[in-house]
Amino acid sequence: MFVVLGLIWAAVLLPPILRARAERRAEFIDSFRAQMGALGRKARAEKPVPAVEVAPRASRVPRPVNPMKRRRDILGGLLGAMIGSLVLGAVPSLRMVWVLHLFLLNLFIGYLAMLAHQRRHLRPRRRAARAARAATEVPMPEPVLAPALRSSR
Repeated sequence: MFVVLGLIWAAVLLPPILRARAERRAEFIDSFRAQMGALGRKARAEKPVPAVEVAPRASRVPRPVNPMKRRRDILGGLLGAMIGSLVLGAVPSLRMVWVLHLFLLNLFIGYLAMLAHQRRHLRPRRRAARAARAATEVPMPEPVLAPALRSSR
């Protein structure tokens, strides 16, 4: 009985809803096309302007060059966040912060594992690269002295 009543209501209500939705979509597409056309006409009328201004090199914030310092900063930030979430999790009304603490703990362990993996796999490559550079280095030749200078030695 209720299924039949539901089907009747669906047959009565769904067509107007679907029609209104299709009309809104068509209006949106027409509006979008009109706006894009206006932008195109405006762009053709004006000179092209760069979308992004690049700051001069001197005013850019320098990126830390030392990877060890960057790793230390990341580990320090993770440790600080872990300690903060541990302290906040001790407050009875903020017990949900324990979830954040566990997430940060997983991040910390994962970061340490990634560093260990990277160190283990990059060390042989560095050694091989160093050996290859040493093998390709040409020794500096002895300076050739003029005959007059050789005799004065």
